[in-house]
This record gives sequence, C-alpha cells and structure tokens, in this order.
Amino acid sequence: MALGIGAFVFADSVVGAGISSYSNNITTNSALNYVEVTSVGPDSARDITEGSLAEFDGIEHVAGSSGWAQIDLAIEEPANWPTANNPGAFTGTPFISGITPKLVQGNLPAGEPGEKDILLPDMGQGQSYAQLLGKEIAFVYTKEIAPGRGEPAAITLRVAGIYDNSSPGTDGAQAAYVSGALLKSTLSNARENAKAIAYPRAYVRVDSADQVVTVQNEIRGLGYSVNSVAGQIRSLSGLFALLQLASWAIGSVLVIFCLGVGISVGGSWIKQRAREVGLLKAIGWSGGSIAGVYMVELAAVGLIIGLVGAALGTVSSLIGTAVFNGLQLELLPVAAWATPNWLLVAGALLCVPLFLCVGAVGHVARLARLDADSSLRDL
Repeated sequence: MALGIGAFVFADSVVGAGISSYSNNITTNSALNYVEVTSVGPDSARDITEGSLAEFDGIEHVAGSSGWAQIDLAIEEPANWPTANNPGAFTGTPFISGITPKLVQGNLPAGEPGEKDILLPDMGQGQSYAQLLGKEIAFVYTKEIAPGRGEPAAITLRVAGIYDNSSPGTDGAQAAYVSGALLKSTLSNARENAKAIAYPRAYVRVDSADQVVTVQNEIRGLGYSVNSVAGQIRSLSGLFALLQLASWAIGSVLVIFCLGVGISVGGSWIKQRAREVGLLKAIGWSGGSIAGVYMVELAAVGLIIGLVGAALGTVSSLIGTAVFNGLQLELLPVAAWATPNWLLVAGALLCVPLFLCVGAVGHVARLARLDADSSLRDL
C-alpha cells in the first residue's frame, strides 16, 4: 500500500512539475508575453528609436524591450560556401528569446548568442548550413560612405547554432540571428552619417501574459501601432484548467485506491484478532475498550503506511523530476527537484488511517459484542 501511495505521489509530482514548467514558460518566455510595436501603421505617429525603447522600459510590468531591424550579411569567402552555389545574403536579425525559432543544433549556454555569435538557418537556397556549425566565418555588409554609395565591410562571427526555418515567419527564411548589441553596433557602423538608429519594429517583453493587454494599451497611448498574440486570446485559464485536471484525476484515483485497499486490509487485520478479543474479554476488558484500542492501532498502522508512502513519493519525486529535466524532453519539460503536491500527501496521510478504520469498523463492532467463551470456542 505504501508503494502504491509513493507511486501516485511520484506521478502527480512529475505531472505537476511539467504543468508548472509549461505554464511558466508559456506565460513568461513566449510570444504570448511580447507586444509588437511598429512605426508604420494606422495608429502610429512616431519613429522607434533608442529613446522609445527607454520609454517602453519605464512602463510598469515591462521586463525589457528590443529594437528590431535587419541588415544583409553575406559570406565573404566562397571557400566557406556550403556548396559551389552562392548562398546569397542572410539578413542579420536580433535574437529575441521566446520569438526566435528553436535550435536544432548547437546550444546557447547564456540563453542567447554572444556578441560574436551568429545563428544560421538549417536550410536555404537548396543547401544545408549545418556544416558551418562551430566555424568562424567572415561576413560582409554594406557600409554607407556617401549618399547612394557604399563599400563592403567585414565582420567575423562564430556559427553558434543552427535553427529550424522549415516554417519561416516574418523574419524570413534567410534570417541569421545575432545579439541585439551586435546588430546595433553593425547598423551604426553601416550608417555612420545617420543621426540615430530608427527601428521599423520593437518587441516589448511583459513580465506576465496577463498584463500584456494593459501594457499594449499604454504603448498605443504613446502614439505607436501595437499588436500582440495575447491580445488575440481571451484567456489561457481554460487551457491550464484542463491541464490541471490530470493532477485532480491522480488525486481521485489515489483516494479510490486508499479506500479499496484500506477496507480490504482493515477488515482482514481485525478478523485475525478474534483470539485476542476472547482473551481480553476473559480478563475483564469491555467491548468499548477493545473497539477503541483496535481503532487506535489501525489508525497508527495507517499513519505509518501513509508516512512511508509519502517519504517514498517525496524522494522519488525529487530524483525523478531531476532525471526528466536532464533528459530535456520536449513533450514534457519538467522542472528539476520538484517537491510533491503537499495537499495530495496530506490527503494520503488522512485517508489511509481513515479508510483502514472504516474497513474494520464492522468487524470490530461484531467482535466486541462476543463474549469470551464464544470468541475462544470458535477458534
């Protein structure tokens, strides 16, 4: 019975940790908690500059903002082309966590590319760029030296990752993601004569998806055109309520398990104590005293079973969620070292003694009514 309780607690912990991780990720680090700001649109009357980004950062619930722009980057040396065919120009694009496509190769220890890193698409122009992973490659962009005139300028970057571009978004199929600082410095160098960098778009990260619409309205009030995914969704509560049903289902099955096993074990435990009842009656114990002692004994046994099961479930939950987290399962991103649902544990500690006593109450009452001679004669 203790093993069964431990298994249910472990299962609930893994499911709960998965739901918690998924919920936290989707509401704090996904497209749902970003507001897209544009300088072109029916509601826009202002350019987006560095001053605009500082203005966005000052809004309550804003966790940060990033200017968005693109610049052409071409591989300088034909020897670095994946094939003999010219791969064409990539479009240097700022890396924005939660919006940028997922990596299929490589990793980002800091969660984003460094100032000398670049992320390339896995396919493009009929060729694969995966073979460039880990290499340092010189890219060229056009530096403006006079109105209408430019010259090539080179920058050496390390290909830190390859991302999935099988379904290109607004960034385009040839987007090459770099850090915001690198993009800003490259744009400044490319347009030295420009007074300030003007961004066609900006992305404002909100600390919670619940506050996106509020922030969106504040930015619109400043004179910008805005859009957000969260603003198009009425509520995520239905989705999370559906996911949490799994935890409730596990809790319900645990209660049914404790009820069934408790009634069976409790009844069997007491039926085997008939000889003791006869002996206690023979030395003068009353039926009520005998019933009370057996009920306390069963409650203590149930509490011990519950504690052992809770301990097994707690230890297996901590270790199991750490293992699942280490496996990096895309289907079930589990938070590591998750503790059990203490409400479920408390319910198990209450239900086991209770159901053991419920299963034994009829047998205890019947045995307590027997006289000593009858109890001993039947053995």
